[in-house]
Amino acid sequence: MPLQAQGGGSTGLRVARPALELGYSRESLTNNNQDWTSSYLLGSAGLGDRLTAYGGLRETRRFGLDDSEAHAGLYFPITATWSGVVEGSFSQTYNVLPKNSVYGQLQKSLAGGWNIGLGLRQSEYATISSNVLTLLAERYWGNFRGAYTLYSGRPEGASSASSHRFQVNYYYTDRSTVGLSYSTGREVENVGPPRGVISTDVENWTLGGQHWLSPSWALTYDAVRHEQGSLYRRQGVRLGVRHSF
Repeated sequence: MPLQAQGGGSTGLRVARPALELGYSRESLTNNNQDWTSSYLLGSAGLGDRLTAYGGLRETRRFGLDDSEAHAGLYFPITATWSGVVEGSFSQTYNVLPKNSVYGQLQKSLAGGWNIGLGLRQSEYATISSNVLTLLAERYWGNFRGAYTLYSGRPEGASSASSHRFQVNYYYTDRSTVGLSYSTGREVENVGPPRGVISTDVENWTLGGQHWLSPSWALTYDAVRHEQGSLYRRQGVRLGVRHSF
């Protein structure tokens, strides 16, 4: 989870100045499920031209189970038009979160503000593993960014599931942005005991962004409405405070 809108990928990782973000989220679930909560600390530092290291810690409570997780990653240039991301995470508790995960992505910059990317995440849970392949196409024009991402996931020993995410962002200053995303399809998700990691139908709407109050301080936010098939609907907000040094 780099210092950017939630979701990952290389977009937004070109961070020249060190930054820290502290945040909290809370989501309510239907069908007599307990609320989800999460608190996190993120950090990033530019190490050179187009070279950025990032990492973070988070504590979550989902389905009445507590988890902690640490992650770290590196965004790096390969050539003038190719870049890469490598990231890993680890949890000592892994009640709902993965025990560990590894992510890699390659991205190519094209003419006309276009970028394309290919990524793969491998996650190990308490009793099963899963792989998720991502294909990204995005374009920047004027003060806007549009993106489409295809996710193809497969839990160990099960059939694959695909979902689609559509995003649009408006940059009303150089660093402040607001965006809307919509996801639909089937996704690999740990839905808690007793079902564990399964593929389910999903539909997700997320409104989010970041607003810089000064050159050093910003607010980040998300408002989420997520349908996990017939299992539950969850909705809530995330708020964060970011400081750039």
